[in-house]
Amino acid sequence: MSDLKTRFVELTNKNYFDQAKWFLNGFWLEGGDATAEEVWEFAHRFVKLDDGKKDGHELDEFKAHRFLEGLGETLTVVKMREKLKQIDLDVNGRMALIEYLLFKYNKSVEATVNAPQGDNREELAEAEAKVAAVQQALDEVQKQLAEQKEALAAQKEAEADAKNRQRESDAAANSAKAAEAEAKRTADAAKSAAEAAKASEAQARSAEADARNAEAVAKEAADSLKEAQQQAINAENEVKAAVDDLKNQETAFANKISDLDAKSKDTSTGQVARSKAAAELAQLKQENPLPLRKAKITQEAALRVLEKKRKEADAAAEKAEDAAKKAQATAEEARSRAEAAANDAREAERTHQASEEAARQAEASRRDAEEALRVANEAAAEAEAKRQEAEESTRRVEQAVRETEEAFAEATRYFEEVKAKPGTPHGSIWWMQRELKEAQKYLPKRKQIAV
Repeated sequence: MSDLKTRFVELTNKNYFDQAKWFLNGFWLEGGDATAEEVWEFAHRFVKLDDGKKDGHELDEFKAHRFLEGLGETLTVVKMREKLKQIDLDVNGRMALIEYLLFKYNKSVEATVNAPQGDNREELAEAEAKVAAVQQALDEVQKQLAEQKEALAAQKEAEADAKNRQRESDAAANSAKAAEAEAKRTADAAKSAAEAAKASEAQARSAEADARNAEAVAKEAADSLKEAQQQAINAENEVKAAVDDLKNQETAFANKISDLDAKSKDTSTGQVARSKAAAELAQLKQENPLPLRKAKITQEAALRVLEKKRKEADAAAEKAEDAAKKAQATAEEARSRAEAAANDAREAERTHQASEEAARQAEASRRDAEEALRVANEAAAEAEAKRQEAEESTRRVEQAVRETEEAFAEATRYFEEVKAKPGTPHGSIWWMQRELKEAQKYLPKRKQIAV
């Protein structure tokens, strides 16, 4: 392999950016300055097609085809390969950036390999160091900016959440306090109502007992009067039976006299029969009827007295029965009132117990709400601390921005000094300035990082 080809292969093995800088350095005064931006774009397209590999140095046939298509040079596969043969100067079936640049701008391999690269290597190294420092500062700024944005977003979210929780917890605590107070008032009222219901029940039970006692007394009196009534009826019946017996005896005596009188006068009978009847009649008339009459009168008088007493007993018994029925009705009504009062007392007690439970739950809710408010206050304090951290992060980023701006200014001044010296590799200097310009796009403005 000739020395020229060896040197060209070494050149194609440089990364895409170094190939571009070599080309610009060598042909800067031959129009390279006018094509520098285009070469920049070509180099970055190569990197993109090579999966973002900045240390790559050539594309395979497929990716080279895509590169040419991206430039609007749509070719068939056959023509593409023919064109690649023209471009692929080292004939390895791949396309290096420097090969395409030679083809694009009609430069020879010899002119490219021998193109001047500048002789002030110390200034170039220093310039590269300054670019590296700026890039490092930019990376640090971007890192700090990402951290600051993340911290600031987290702080804002935490602060908003803390404020919402504070408002909600404060409202919940106030609501819980009001609910607890209302529940206690309800419980106190229910307790008073339960006590009043119990007192009413006691009064009703006492009235029921009194009514039952009155009912028992009335029933006992009615039973006693019924017994007296029955005794009067029995006595009246006995005397009445005696009177009836005396009346029967008197009637039988009168009937016998009348019968004997009729027989003694009956001419249809014999003399003996009439005489016998007359003798019995005379004998019967000789008997004294006064004891029988007296006994009848006495018994009739006793019967009248007993009838009067029996009527009085009937009236008293009826009155006592009515009183007993009224006492029973009063007692039943008292029992109903007592049962209703007992039901009211039980319901009042249930209401009291339920209201007491509601009061306990309201108290627990109030404690929970106060605990939630305490937690919310702690979260608010933590959010305040995060805000202060975010502010401190902002100050650090602002300082990093100032330092990066100073590094940019210093690098720019130095590039101008180097460019004015003889033997300067203008392509490399332009490339580094272009990198600074590109990096400057990502340098945050101070107003963008303010809290």
